[in-house]
Formats: sequence, C-alpha cells, structure tokens
Amino acid sequence: MAEGPDEFPDVAIPARSALIILVGLAMAYAGAFLLLGQHVHSSFPFMIASAVLAVALLALSYIDLRTGLLLDILTLPLTALGLAFSVWTGDWMFSLAGAILGYAMIAWLAYYWRVRRGYEGIGLGDAKLLAAGGAWVGISGIPILLLIASSVGIIAAIAVSQITRSTSDRIAIPFGPSLALGIWVVWCGIEMMLLG
Repeated sequence: MAEGPDEFPDVAIPARSALIILVGLAMAYAGAFLLLGQHVHSSFPFMIASAVLAVALLALSYIDLRTGLLLDILTLPLTALGLAFSVWTGDWMFSLAGAILGYAMIAWLAYYWRVRRGYEGIGLGDAKLLAAGGAWVGISGIPILLLIASSVGIIAAIAVSQITRSTSDRIAIPFGPSLALGIWVVWCGIEMMLLG
C-alpha cells in the first residue's frame, strides 16, 4: 500500500525483531527494578502493582512494535489501575494531574505536528500511554519520564536511520516502547529521584 501525504508511515517490525527488542526491554525492566525499585517497592501491594505495570507495559511495547498501535483496551485500564492505586496510596491528586498533563502534552503535540506538517507525527495511543504513565508516577514524574523516553526514542531513530541508510525526515519508529521504558524506570526510582 502506497503512503499518501496524510498517511503515517508503516512502523511494523517483524515478529523476530520485535521479540528480540522485547527481551531486551524485559532485561532493562529487571535491571531497573533491581537497581532502583526493590527496596522502595518491596511491600506485597507494591510488588503486585509493579508486576501488573511491567506486564502491561511489555505487552503494549510488543503490540506497538508489531502494529504501530497502542490499544485502548490496554491503555485505558492501565490508566484506571494507576489512578486506583494512587487512591490507595493517598497520592490521587498528583496521579490525576499526571494523567491529564500526560495526555494533554502529546495530544497537543500531535495536533500541532498535524497542522504544521500535514501528516501524523505521533498518535493518540502515545498520549493515552503517557496518561497511564502520569497516573502511575504522578505529575512530578512526567519530566524525567519524558526525558528518558525521548532519549531512547532519539537513539532508536538514529539507529534505524543508520541501519536503513535513510535520509528521509519521515522515518517512523514506534514511540510506545520508549514511553513504556520511561514509565517503568520512573516507577522504580521515583522516590530516589524526587528525594535525592
């Protein structure tokens, strides 16, 4: 199928490559948890929440790598679970603000890009995933989450452009795995990052 000027380039990655990336992400998640999160999140409820979050983020990453989509059936319940967990911990206002800000930032960026460039640059699935991230890490975790995600995304884009030897300014990579990694690292290390 040929790409029209309004269509987003195909971002689907072959299954084998996606599985290799997924294994790398799972190892990064384990490393981040061991280095940053095991002492902070050692209570049973935090361990269960961490497991649910990790599984959901890895599933979303794989789906985004394979299809270029972040499904509402996963992102919306993940947001709700993050908000519910924050009610239990007493941080619900920060989580709600993080979810709203996370969605609004990427939704605005997507709208701005579409108006300025005339084609999709980032999807609303990414906005919903950042909303979920904001629900889990709160508004104070959004800046470092975006720094991590953007850094990983830039490195991935450079790697793809070098591997494909493309000079196009429309190289498409799924941003969901980068966002997911940012969410996970901040979730694991939020106490350490904020309290120093």
